[in-house]
Amino acid sequence: MRKSTKNFFLITIGLFIQLGICLGQNTRLKEELMSGMNLINHINNADFNGFSWLNKPETYEFTEDSFSILAPPESDFFNNPEDGKVTGTAPFLYTEVTGDFIAITQVQPDFTSLWNAGALMVYWDSEHWIKFGFEYSDATGPSIVSVVTRQESDDANGVILGDTSAIWLKLIRKNNLYSMHWSRDGKNYKMARLAAMPNKDIIKIGIEAQCPAGQGAKHKFSFFSLESKTVTDIRKGE
Repeated sequence: MRKSTKNFFLITIGLFIQLGICLGQNTRLKEELMSGMNLINHINNADFNGFSWLNKPETYEFTEDSFSILAPPESDFFNNPEDGKVTGTAPFLYTEVTGDFIAITQVQPDFTSLWNAGALMVYWDSEHWIKFGFEYSDATGPSIVSVVTRQESDDANGVILGDTSAIWLKLIRKNNLYSMHWSRDGKNYKMARLAAMPNKDIIKIGIEAQCPAGQGAKHKFSFFSLESKTVTDIRKGE
């Protein structure tokens, strides 16, 4: 065998081995991401281990047990049905998933200005997304708020929670249905909303931090998990 041909085969074999290693690592990474474990520590490094930013903030901070995002001024996701203005500027840390899932977070928002919120978010494109958060509403104060956007956004204020600073949020996908649940203790959840959305294969799911009217706000996330699971009862979330 000529030397150049031999070198070509050796290089080719090496590339296939490296490709196999990368594919195996990516498969293991996706399995870890969708296992239901707390991902706060898992994403505590420069490459974020399978997560990406939409509207990356200038400031975010990891501690031993939490992840904080400094939402910049006038940051929000809202396609205003009153005037048609489309806003999609809030920091959104996400991963892409397929199939049914359960996403859970515990968030402690900074409520120093109106509409400040930390949320779970599912995102298809700028005209199709769901935001489910703990928000300082102009109508009800600290409340569970959901926004479902199909070109235009709605704005649904839920239960008022003025006596707590942190809350658990759960967002479930089953086919093209999405249910949203909240809890004080991370164990006993109540459904806030059920909505249908386009049944696309790949979607973005993650955490969102916003400050639409203030000069910036630091929102703290102490838990975030994703689990690849199809629930039996989407209203009960189990």
